[in-house]
Amino acid sequence: MRLARTTLVTLFLFGAISAVVGAVMALAFNGAGMPLASLEGSPFNSFVIPGLILGLVVGGTQLLAALALLANRQWSLLAAAVAGFGMLIWIFVEMAVIQGYSFLQAIYFGLGIAELALVLALLGVAAGALAIGHASADHASGTDLSR
Repeated sequence: MRLARTTLVTLFLFGAISAVVGAVMALAFNGAGMPLASLEGSPFNSFVIPGLILGLVVGGTQLLAALALLANRQWSLLAAAVAGFGMLIWIFVEMAVIQGYSFLQAIYFGLGIAELALVLALLGVAAGALAIGHASADHASGTDLSR
């Protein structure tokens, strides 16, 4: 479980850093190369609000989850689930608003899925499917892991 926790913290730090970098690029370069026309039909007339949401909300929850896990806070897995779902929601909304696709959306969608899978593993919900190490072999052989 230590490897799962370390991996989760690493993913959250990557998510936080890349969200903040994306936000800075969106704000400094008005969309970081994305045409303003991609916001047509959305409630936004510039990339300022989406950039702030990306940096503060998405990046902030990713960073909070990483720090909570590092500090071993009692609520760290709740923060981790919120951050993972936040990443997925960001990607869903982004795809709906810009009505386009980028390979980066697939990468960050995968990041959110990986974060949530690791949260489930740490909670013991998906221990058999996501166990790291010998526990998965025990599960596959039918060994009773509840002893």
